Amino acid sequence: MAPSVSVRPPSRLEQQTLTNEVFSLRPAPQESDRAVLVRMDSVQAGHVVSLGGVETRIGRHPDNNAVVDDEGISRSHARVFYREGCYFAEDLDSSNGTYVNGERIQKAVLTDGAVVQLGPRVCFRFSLTDENQEKILRKLYEASVRDGLTGAYNRHFFLERLGAEIAYAARHSSHAALLMFDVDHFKKVNDTHGHQAGDSLLKAIAASTAALLRQEDVFARYGGEEFVLLLRGVTRVGAERAGERLRHAIEKLQIPFGEKLLTATISIGCASMECTEQPSTEVLVALADRRLYVAKRNGRNRVVADG
Repeated sequence: MAPSVSVRPPSRLEQQTLTNEVFSLRPAPQESDRAVLVRMDSVQAGHVVSLGGVETRIGRHPDNNAVVDDEGISRSHARVFYREGCYFAEDLDSSNGTYVNGERIQKAVLTDGAVVQLGPRVCFRFSLTDENQEKILRKLYEASVRDGLTGAYNRHFFLERLGAEIAYAARHSSHAALLMFDVDHFKKVNDTHGHQAGDSLLKAIAASTAALLRQEDVFARYGGEEFVLLLRGVTRVGAERAGERLRHAIEKLQIPFGEKLLTATISIGCASMECTEQPSTEVLVALADRRLYVAKRNGRNRVVADG
């Protein structure tokens, strides 16, 4: 029986090609009724920022309309605003500057297709578009960061976010925690009931997990029957409690499949920034993975947050 897999999301190159096709099909500017910024650099490439209202402020601080968590970005870095029929980009006395088409600016008019760079790494493409084309761009972005089967984020997106979250927590002397879990005896489900049963089980577990999330949490399918959760501002003890709530929720699931009711349990490994002196993406993932292995070795259907 083939293992349970999801449809591969488009690669970065494929996504950029599709994005360029959308831009090339755009009607004349006078038919466009809105403007957007489309992220172009590797982090969250394809993410769409709508430029509605009087102005859109961009920076690291949560009060900005568009929050960009990058060390090269100031707390309040730049703004884009509309005045007398034109869109303008304006630097807000940022440390590393704002650039339009490669030129450092204090304020500049944005023309369709202009590249806006904030600091050394973050780039956006400014585009005049319409409602349908904006929807297409958003769908392209969602397809590039979501797992096709479960709707959870994919591994690549998660690792990008985890790195950014660790940097954010380190700057602000805050906390961040990682839960890694997989479905116990998942191969047996596929072997006994078939591939579609395995898919139904994974979708139900993903939906149940998503229902427990806070807005700032990030949930992703890491591979096969393995999932990860990023918890902002959560200590090791808090992560263990969150893991127990999740474990109990999954244990109670009864998933209809034909005339059967499928059930499942999960094993969870927890890691937090306080568990290591030099936290990094690699260190936290390895620690959570090791604790997940301990949970499975010690009988499954349990949470391990130390050792």
